[in-house]
Formats: sequence, C-alpha cells, structure tokens
Amino acid sequence: MDGWNFIRLVHALRQVSLSISSQDILDAQICLARFPDLSAKQITKSIFVHRPQDAAIFETVWRILLQNPESSTSNDSDDETKNPEENPDSSGIGGKGVGRGSGGVSLTVKGNNLDSSNISNLMPFARLEELTGSELGFEDVVKKVLAEMDYYSWINSYDLAYQRGNLSEETWYAHQDRRDSLNREIRQRVMTAQVSKENSWEPLVRQHWLFKSLNTLTEKEKELVKSSIRKWARKLAFRPGSRWKTSHRGIIDISRVIQESVQWDGLLFHLSYRQKMPRASELVVLCDVSNSMAAFVEFLIYLVTCLRARFRKIRLFFFIDSVWDVSEFVCDDDLSGVKQEIKSTGDKVSSGFSDYGEVFRELAENRLNDVSSRATLVILGDGKNNYRPAQTEYLAQISEKVRNVYWLNPLEIQEWNERDNMMHEYQKYCSKVYRCRSASDLQKIVQDVF
Repeated sequence: MDGWNFIRLVHALRQVSLSISSQDILDAQICLARFPDLSAKQITKSIFVHRPQDAAIFETVWRILLQNPESSTSNDSDDETKNPEENPDSSGIGGKGVGRGSGGVSLTVKGNNLDSSNISNLMPFARLEELTGSELGFEDVVKKVLAEMDYYSWINSYDLAYQRGNLSEETWYAHQDRRDSLNREIRQRVMTAQVSKENSWEPLVRQHWLFKSLNTLTEKEKELVKSSIRKWARKLAFRPGSRWKTSHRGIIDISRVIQESVQWDGLLFHLSYRQKMPRASELVVLCDVSNSMAAFVEFLIYLVTCLRARFRKIRLFFFIDSVWDVSEFVCDDDLSGVKQEIKSTGDKVSSGFSDYGEVFRELAENRLNDVSSRATLVILGDGKNNYRPAQTEYLAQISEKVRNVYWLNPLEIQEWNERDNMMHEYQKYCSKVYRCRSASDLQKIVQDVF
C-alpha cells in the first residue's frame, strides 16, 4: 500500500467514526514495512478495527477506496462465481426452473441465475448512481435495485419449489447463502454509489449502527447497542460521588496529614489518602409506552436496568394517559416482564393516546411524596400531548421536589415545535433536554448526565 492510499484510508475510517490513534497509525506503518508478504488489508484491519461491530464498515471503506466497485466481489462469494452452466440449479437461457430436472418454476424473467457474479450485467453502476440521485433513502434504493433485478421473483421461485419438495436440503441452504451474499453485494454497491454521488462519507456514517435510528436497527445491530449499553453502565456504576472516605490510596488527604502530624510535634510519619464515595441517589423513570414510542422504549428501559447498580433505588413508571408502577421488573435483565407490561397497556389506559398533562398531575398528587429530594427524574417521551392541556404547573411542582429532571426525546429537534407537541412548554422545567434517537445519542447522554 502506498503512502497516499494509507492516508486516505485513515482519514476515511476516522470520518465514519472509527477511533484510530497516532499509535495505531505508527503500528500499522511498522507492520506494513516489516511484513511485506502479508496483505495490507489484513494488517490494517487487525490494527484499526478495535471492536468486532466495526469490521463491516472497515470492509465497506476498503472496498470503496481501494477496489473497483464494478468488478470486485467479496472473498466469501467465490462459490457463487461459477459459470451458471456448472451450477445444477441455474435456470439458464432455456428457462429451466429450480429442482430436479426441467419443468420447475423459472427463476427470473430475464432467465439469469442471480448471484454476486453477474450483478454488473443486470444492474450497471450507472443505473445505481441514477437511483441514488432520485431522493430515495438507502433502504428504498436497495429495494428498488432488487426489484429491477427480479430478485423477489427469484426467491419466491425457490421458496415455492422448496415447499413442494422439489429441492434438496443442500440446494436450499446453498440458495440461502447466495441470497445473503447477493443482498450484501447490492448494499455495498448502493453505498458506493451514494458515497460517489455525494462525494462524502456521510452516507456511510448514516448506516453505521451507532448513528442509525433505534427503530431501524436489525436484530444483530440491536444486540450491538445492548452490548454497548452494558459497557457504559459498568463504567457508570463506579462513577464517584461528592462525599469522601479514607483510603489506602488515592488523593492525599492534607487535613488528615496535618492533624496526625500535630500529635507528633510536626513530624510526618506517613501520608493519608482519601477517595470519593460512589453516589447512591435515587432514579425515577417516567416512560411513555404509546404507539409513537414503541420502537424506542426497549433500548431506553434496557439502559435503566443496566444503570441500577449505580443508584440506591430505581423506580420505573409507564404511562399513556395514566401512570402505573413497574419497578418490580427493573431487575429483569431480559426485559420479558417489561415487554409483557407494555403489551398489557390496554388494561391500564382509557383513551390510548398520550396525555402528559394528566400524567404529570397524577404523579405530582399521588406519587411525589414517596420520591426522595435527592432523586433524578428521567422522562422518556416524545412530548406529543394530542392537543390536550399541557398542565405545566404540575411538572414545575415535580421539578422543585427532585434534584434534576432530564428529558430524552426520540424525535428530531425540529419536530418539538409542532402544534401537538408540548416540548417547548415542558423543557422550561427540565435540567436538560436531549434528542435520544440513536445509539450515538445514548452514548452522549450517558457521558453527560450519568
């Protein structure tokens, strides 16, 4: 790898939120010079990728920068690059279907067996660039490309043949592998076209799991977010408070050293140390579980359960147009009890539409006496009050009782000013208000607040 491409690679990886230190760069340069027989990709990936979840984004950046997007295919798709005539399940020009012999369902209208080896023939790169410039989102462009390639006809043909018993298990699983490979290839090519079109790495940043909206994450990405939340929580559990205690190491306790030296006529025999004691405050969480919040609630509640080691007491309330206590489920790591409570909301609400004013009134009148003045209140909600009275006086009363009020809102900030949204009224009584829409937002909030 020449120096220019190395600089471009480092710059691109930093642009897409990979943390690369000066020491990483030095180590990579040393290894590239010392081990010329190893591939540059293998060396740089092993040094620059510190988290398994960042491996995919490294692969995409490498491909866009250092490979021809129109001719390159991934190494793990070698099995799919065979000549269609050598593949017993290829349809070929004659239109034979899948299964044993002729007479099956034709795979595509175009008479081609879809895999990552012939994408350039079915979908030229120029067409991808045209679609990316059509104001469609990333996922919409991917679906459009797959539709134009007859992808859905292809998979439906295989599904039907498998249901009829015309496919062996080996052929079916091989098809599943080709399907996954084709999906990955199309997504890579669409991303390459978007980066080329915008002349920016921003499209790739938007697809990184840290920056994607929580309601658009795949199951694998959801697990990555949960894993990150656990790591943040472990750090927060040991965050020091404002009180001090005597310790064998830490900060020198000047006042104690002076007191002890007085007993020995000013002679200093040993140093005394002190450390801050961990905080033990109370956390109260008020969570909107209406339909508009459904996609975000799981992650926010998971954050709360992970933070329980950090707080003396955690109280969790769900609400739509009334409040109910679900604190007993906070210790449930798999969130099964919380999920069941969310599903059973119909038994606890009257209208099914959020009423923040009424919820704050109920909390202030019926629940506030049980809340400590040292408590921190975290509100998880979008602020949509469905044109009902805001009743801000009750939130003001709550704000005066507790130490801090933090509001986490999954909506974009510009949406907070819509007619049925009361955030512009409620935020006056909050210590801080945050947009909390992605894992990156969650990370910043945790670092800033907790």
